[in-house]
Amino acid sequence: MRATNRSSTATSNTVSRVNRTAIVQALREQGPLSRQQIGAITGLSPATVNRLTSSLIDEGLVARQGQIPSTGGRPSVLLSYTGATQLVACVQVRADRARGALIDFDSHFVHRVDAQFDDLPPADSHTTVDTDVRLSRTLNLLDTLLETARALGTPCVSVGVSVPGVVTQPDGRVAHLPELGWPEFPLKELIAARTELPIVIENDANALALGEMHHGVGRGMSSLIAVHLENGLGAGIISNGRIHHGFRWEAGEIGYLLMEPSSLEKSYSLLGDLEDRVGSVALTRKARSRGLEIPDGHLLMADEIFARAAQGEVVPAGMASEILDMVAMAVGAMSIILDPEVIVLGSGLASHVEMVIPAIEDRLAGRIIRVPHMKPATFVEDGVLVGIAELAALDVRGFTYVAG
Repeated sequence: MRATNRSSTATSNTVSRVNRTAIVQALREQGPLSRQQIGAITGLSPATVNRLTSSLIDEGLVARQGQIPSTGGRPSVLLSYTGATQLVACVQVRADRARGALIDFDSHFVHRVDAQFDDLPPADSHTTVDTDVRLSRTLNLLDTLLETARALGTPCVSVGVSVPGVVTQPDGRVAHLPELGWPEFPLKELIAARTELPIVIENDANALALGEMHHGVGRGMSSLIAVHLENGLGAGIISNGRIHHGFRWEAGEIGYLLMEPSSLEKSYSLLGDLEDRVGSVALTRKARSRGLEIPDGHLLMADEIFARAAQGEVVPAGMASEILDMVAMAVGAMSIILDPEVIVLGSGLASHVEMVIPAIEDRLAGRIIRVPHMKPATFVEDGVLVGIAELAALDVRGFTYVAG
């Protein structure tokens, strides 16, 4: 007897999650709707619509909102989506600060608060979790968000946290993060000791990619790549409507791309070859070696270099060209291997698309099969937070999206 691949089959629970998602999406985009209208839009049977809308009403995600005037029979009840009353606490951990927000299920920001790290000394790779000030401030920031939500009368239903590195699932263990000086440790476990809410921990580029697929330039698409360039460089990959994590959860770590033959003669323990050329540590070191004055403790990122290049500064202009060489090579490699519908340029690149996109296109034209379609992220500053909020909402409400 031929063995069956159980991992690829759809259970009744999966089908139910997909159908719930279809109903909620219809109400989000076109509601209020009657159950009959929901059935017409989604193609679901009346019995399925009745059963799933009843459970969504019980959970508070859908509410009754009036009736359609009768034309002789029983008037139809209108249903509306109530995601605006559901909050998730979201934290984006960066090298310079942790950004926090309360975000509703419609991706509207209700409250914002940050925890700054710029008064701290450079990250120490030997710091322990027990004594790390950045981690302490991040956890305190999360506490503040949860308390603020309670004070607003809309307690959070879940928590989402993004980090600039590899996260293994489902344990939410983060790999060593040199930008923060964090060793490998179980971040999800630490947060779970402070709240009983469902918790999602995800890589920041993956969160950006998912947010852009559901709410940004990738809406209606099933494949895209989001390139995220801040202190480090990463890519979030969406394939068949889902985040592609890879076997070891390391997919998209493009900072480790090898850029030339001499790269094979070096060893990269903390930062990969590409990130050691375009990451903030490398750019700061290179700028100082070329005579630019950079204040102590300040890390120069690509965004600042592009801005200074646009103002006509000679040294930043040369560095910007070199960054674009490296990014173009990475974009070309990903495009050939993955063939996405679009490559989304996120933080570090999106603010300067008038410079960045034509430069990448010029570098790739005639050198690969097809120059990829590139677009700036819809949420230049908030894309990661929007994405982690979407993940946290999907997790707690049992949604499953399928490729269109």
